[in-house]
Amino acid sequence: MLLLLIFSLIALLIFYWKNKYFTLRGPIPGLSPHLLFGNLIQSGLLLNGKCMPEIMQKFKDSYGDTFQFWFGPRRSIVVNNIKDIQHIFSHRNIYEQGEFFIRQLSVLGKGGLNTITGPQYKRHASILMPLFRRAKIIDQFDLIVACTDKLLSNWRARSNSLVHCDIVPECHNLLLEIFGLISFDYDLETLEENGTIQNELAMALQDFLKATQFVFLSPPIIGTIYTKLSPQHQRAKSTITKYIYRMIDNELAANGESRAQRKRTCLIASLISSLQEDEESEARKNENEKKGLSRAEVLQELLTFLVAGSETTSTALAWFIYYMSKYPQVQQKIKDELVNTGSQSDLLLNRLDSLIYLDCVINETLRHSAPFPGTARTLTVDDRLPESGVQLFKGESVFIPFYNLAYDNRYWSIDPKVFCPERFLNEDKSHHSYAFLPFGAGHRQCVGQDLARFELKVISARMMQKVTFSDGGSSLNSGGHVASLTIMPKNIGVIMEF
Repeated sequence: MLLLLIFSLIALLIFYWKNKYFTLRGPIPGLSPHLLFGNLIQSGLLLNGKCMPEIMQKFKDSYGDTFQFWFGPRRSIVVNNIKDIQHIFSHRNIYEQGEFFIRQLSVLGKGGLNTITGPQYKRHASILMPLFRRAKIIDQFDLIVACTDKLLSNWRARSNSLVHCDIVPECHNLLLEIFGLISFDYDLETLEENGTIQNELAMALQDFLKATQFVFLSPPIIGTIYTKLSPQHQRAKSTITKYIYRMIDNELAANGESRAQRKRTCLIASLISSLQEDEESEARKNENEKKGLSRAEVLQELLTFLVAGSETTSTALAWFIYYMSKYPQVQQKIKDELVNTGSQSDLLLNRLDSLIYLDCVINETLRHSAPFPGTARTLTVDDRLPESGVQLFKGESVFIPFYNLAYDNRYWSIDPKVFCPERFLNEDKSHHSYAFLPFGAGHRQCVGQDLARFELKVISARMMQKVTFSDGGSSLNSGGHVASLTIMPKNIGVIMEF
């Protein structure tokens, strides 16, 4: 009798969970989810190596502009109609930062810009946004050029006939080096000629990024267990904390004139001016009354910059190199533009804005292969989408897939499947602003997007001055997608001619 009762309770519990979390809700179409794994196995995302852009496009073809997709036990309503998307991004009081991002990234530490909302987000944003304005960004020009030259020097030392198949990690190392110098004025030594990284902080930052990739793609309980029990992650976090707190102390010990000078080019020096003098007193205040950042919040913001900045930009750079190897006519047009603007040898800041065609190539790279598949928002109140008429409720999540918008024939005059930078000069120059969202939109869009674009333009212009990328062959340079923290190219193999 007891066994029968236990069996009945278990059956009822399973039925309750399946009905509550694993059953399609309402009239929105979608694929009925599996217990525990939702649509992850059915779609091929979990086991078959399929990538999010491919899956989102397939579901859109099957179910239309608005459909349900279950990320494990969590449901998202995927929205593809541009008028509905404009409504979502325009109503910040209804659509807040996606609970998915907050839940996943909070496993690694709370307090970063991507894991906070409300008054706390406003406090952080008011401090961080001015740090990424153009006046501060352009001061990084010489630094970015010098780091790029270091990588080019390493490449030049190799055989011209060599097919370079390590473009993705080397782009990552370049942006990690730039991150260290911009953030801390610290050389992470990631661009040494032997290709190995020995710097303690650099190795810790790489280990932290690996943990971020695992946590972001795992259920929160698995991610929590991993971060608590992984000695490698614990060492990495301890090392990073030690170095950053030491840097904070060094900045505080510097004289006022030195700190004022360093604020122009060093992120941590700028953040020091916003450091709370009495953290205990600030912690007792209501969030609306708090000022500045605590040490722990400075640490989290720098780690947020590491993840959101270096990973996405390095992925975009890798895609740029891939497309240059595949489209030599595009590459030649960039080189011609450099000659016509007098920038064929020396790259000067005052000539950077004149490289209009290069801007188009960067835009087309970001459109054709956005580093991130999309963004999410969570409803704070009930709402109805104006175009589709879909009723949404407080607490539900919506997902906006960047790739579907970038490849939708309704929003582009030139075939969106074609890699064509000229579209941004001619037919698609006045494209709908919400059809091209590599950095998101609305009040939660990427605060560092201007820096990312500036880095991409400086690095790609410098590379085009010094090197020509050629196709390394269909087997080694076949492109494709691989899902990690970003959507990276799966196979890049290029030949370089200096």
